[in-house]
Amino acid sequence: MTYKRVFMVFLCCTLCYGLLMQLDVIKKLDLLVNKWSYTLSNTVTDVFWRLFTWLGDTETLALLSVLMIIFLFLQKRIQEMILYISVITSGVLITFLLKVIIQKERPGEVEYIDFLGFGKETISYSFPSGHAVKSLLLFGFLIWMIRKNYLKNQYTISLTLLLLIGIIFCGIGQIFLHEHYLSDVIGGYLIGITIHSYSLWLYYWWREKQKQSTLPYRNAQ
Repeated sequence: MTYKRVFMVFLCCTLCYGLLMQLDVIKKLDLLVNKWSYTLSNTVTDVFWRLFTWLGDTETLALLSVLMIIFLFLQKRIQEMILYISVITSGVLITFLLKVIIQKERPGEVEYIDFLGFGKETISYSFPSGHAVKSLLLFGFLIWMIRKNYLKNQYTISLTLLLLIGIIFCGIGQIFLHEHYLSDVIGGYLIGITIHSYSLWLYYWWREKQKQSTLPYRNAQ
């Protein structure tokens, strides 16, 4: 399946999911899962989930993004560097806009956006889960890089599985830490996949256009 088809499928799924969220069934399921998560909550499990959700924090994402950009720049992978910047930037902006528009309350206390002292008075609403979106975009990009640039072997397969576990646990951790509802995390994953597939679709479309534009010049030589 091409990235264009993946994008179209998940765009439809995301839009349909947005409509389903208005149903009482989804709201009741959110409350049920949230209540159940308290029965499994203790000091040990909170530390465990906090370690994973730390990967989705804005400060961590910013640091890892700087390292990723430096790495791609030094490797002279400028196109991939631009792709990564566009993926992360669009993910953060879309997540913020959806939070402001939908304004769904969190299951726990009200939280505020606080990035290095900025946004302290801006409420960070519940939908979608920013951790789910950001972890999927960051680790999803790494998985794509591995599959694109390295041969499939036991090491790349193991690393891919670890990154997938990181994506899943980063989202689930938000439920067990009572910072998001189940529907917020699922919505975050759907939005993240939609953004990721759309970005890769444009990336390969642009590369194909570049190849076609150079063909007449090569033939002339």
